[in-house]
Amino acid sequence: MKNITRKFRRTPNQTGVFIIEFAFVLLAFSFVIVFTMDLVAKQSVKGKLDRLSYSLVSVLRERTQLFDGDETMSYQEATKAYNLIRKSLRSTLAPFEESRLGVLIEQQRFDEDKNPISQNTNEHIFRMGSYACPAVTPLTNMQDLTPITQFDNRLTLYQVTLCYRTDNWFGSLVDEEYERVRSASISFGR
Repeated sequence: MKNITRKFRRTPNQTGVFIIEFAFVLLAFSFVIVFTMDLVAKQSVKGKLDRLSYSLVSVLRERTQLFDGDETMSYQEATKAYNLIRKSLRSTLAPFEESRLGVLIEQQRFDEDKNPISQNTNEHIFRMGSYACPAVTPLTNMQDLTPITQFDNRLTLYQVTLCYRTDNWFGSLVDEEYERVRSASISFGR
């Protein structure tokens, strides 16, 4: 009996090994917790940006019907849209900082041969905010999305891309940058 119990006794070396293994498990578990917290925070921001980009592209496409205006969007209209986004995010996003917001508003018309009508990018692309917000896909590459009207015209495409720079909790642990949360919505005019 003495030989059997002696085999199962802990020695000081086994206690040290257990503490080291426990430390590794604790470290891995804390990485999982920080990753999960970061993911949940980014998904919350993405949900807000998704709703805002969809709402704004709907307003932009309907503005010609609502205000009896021209299809070509002006810089003043884009500025009003940016201010609307900024005010909405300020009321829905608790630690909102305007310096972390970037907005890209695009409009594009095509001729009957699916070629972009406006070759000058400055007249149909509006970049607003102090955070760089690249387009997911430029509208000039989406000519197949535009429906043809009964008068053989192609409708104008609108795209709103919103970007917000979030905190980089997990990225700072693994020495990477996972800050940008981006949402884009596309619609065509009437």
